[in-house]
Formats: sequence, C-alpha cells, structure tokens
Amino acid sequence: MTDDPLIHDVQEDMSIRRHEIATRLTNVERRLMERFSDRQDVIVCIGNIGAGKSSLVKVLAFNTGMNALFELPDEGFEDHLVRNEALYPPLSTAKDAAKRTLGRYYGAINDFIACQAHEAEGSPAWKTAKRHLEDAALDIQHAYLDLRKMQLQAVPYLVQSTVVDGSALADRYAFCEVLHRDMDVPYLTEQALDVIDARLEEEFRDLPQPSLLVLLEGPHDYIFQNIRERQRAEEKEAHGQDNDDAGDLPEGLTRLVTALQARYREMIPVLRQTGWYSGPVLRVDVSKIDFVSNVRHLIAVYEGIENLLDDGRPASE
Repeated sequence: MTDDPLIHDVQEDMSIRRHEIATRLTNVERRLMERFSDRQDVIVCIGNIGAGKSSLVKVLAFNTGMNALFELPDEGFEDHLVRNEALYPPLSTAKDAAKRTLGRYYGAINDFIACQAHEAEGSPAWKTAKRHLEDAALDIQHAYLDLRKMQLQAVPYLVQSTVVDGSALADRYAFCEVLHRDMDVPYLTEQALDVIDARLEEEFRDLPQPSLLVLLEGPHDYIFQNIRERQRAEEKEAHGQDNDDAGDLPEGLTRLVTALQARYREMIPVLRQTGWYSGPVLRVDVSKIDFVSNVRHLIAVYEGIENLLDDGRPASE
C-alpha cells in the first residue's frame, strides 16, 4: 500500500464471468487502440531484471497498436515502429553496442568476484580487477544512456503512442545506486556517478517525459526463476559455462538482482524527491498478476493503464 494517490496497484476483478472475458478484453483493447492512434503517449516499463518488462512491452505494442522500443537486440525484441522505418538502423546500432558492453560488464563482475576469492584486498591483482570492474560499470551506464537518449529523441517522430522497455531514470536510481552503495565494495565510483548525473541533467531534461510509468515488482524467488527460465546468454555464467540446465545463476548477477529489489521499492519516492517524475504509476506484482497467461490479469493491467492515462488516478477515487 502507499500514500501516494498517483500510484495504483493492479488488482484482478474477480467479478468477471467467463462469458464476459472476451468482450471485456476486446473493449479495453479497442479503447486503448483508439487512444494510442491519435496521441503520443509514452509508457515506460521499469522493474528488476527478470520482472517481465519486455513481455509487457510486447503485449502492449502488438495488442493496442503502439510503437515498441526494446533495450535488447535479440530475436523477439526487435523494435516495432508503426511508421518511419528510417529509425531502425540507428536504434539497432545503439542496442547492439549496449549488449556488447553488457557482456563485458558481467564478465568484469565475475572476474572480480573470482579474484576476491584468492587475492587479498589491495593486492596488485585485486586493484587491477577492481579497476577493470569500475571501467566496465561506467561503460555500461554510458551505453544505456546513449540508447535511452536515442529512443526518447525518436519519440516525437513516431506516429501514435510508444511503450519503452526500461528508463535512464531506473538505470540511475536503481542500478547505479546498487553499484555504488549496495555491493561489498563500490563497483561504480563517486566520480562516475557525477559523470552520469551531469549527462542526465544536460541531455535528458528536455526530452519527452513519460505519460505513465509501469513498475513491475515481485519476490526474489519469482524473479530468479524467471531469469533461469529465459536463459539469456549475457546472464549465464562467464567463461564458457552454458548453464543449460537452468542451475545456479552467476554470483555477480544474483548479488545485483537482490540489491535491486530494495532500490526498486524506493524508486518512485526518489523520482518524486529528485523532481524527475511526478506523474501516475501503475504498480504490478508479477507474482500475483500474470498478464502473460491469465486473461483476467491482462484486462486488469489494460484497465489500470487506461484509468491512469485518463485522469492520473485510479478510477475508484
């Protein structure tokens, strides 16, 4: 629960009868399609690794006619643009760069953890591994800032509304906070944070802002199970282990995901306090609201989006 009147927690409508589902679903999809076709709303999905952001982006885009901008360049995560195909090449290039940088970043984390196991803190080898990790942590933030900036710059040139997978604000106030404050040693330095903050202030203040934030949350075990099941290459163990049996996740990844849980719980108050976002938020507990395989749950998400976009507060108020 929250005292913020602009945060709406999705709840299933238990009163929907089976024979009413198709009508209720198609009606809200039609209304959203009509809305998104003649406005330039920007819906931004944020949440921990494995929470289901890209799945929600796919569902929204292909069922309601929105543009979709993903942070991954893999098959199944291609950007969907209603028009203006000229934007595909630069967006794809930025995503490819971010993915390559992400692989190097995960590798640097696992190398540093391995070094910690047999090197004393402050030894030459430890310092070298730590420096490589700090460089990789800043590089991945730059790569995603480049991608997020390009995506938001593209929004005014897109016909219809757009849903975006991820946010520079989530990167800064979740990922960067974790890397700087929540690990056993800082992976991201104070100087690196200053560089990131300067880029945000100089490059993002005048870019299109979200009409709605959708925050996906879930308990640790649910998030970890999602990550195991999806088997993305950059999230597997480094050094050639394929982890095909969905066994234990890399230690660096589990540390990151665990720390991110707390940061995402604090995300909205932080965005309010910093003045970056004061609009409506749709909060989805993905362990209770299965919008991928439960139609009633999908209806609840759609209607939550519709209500908050209409007046910035839950319809029940």
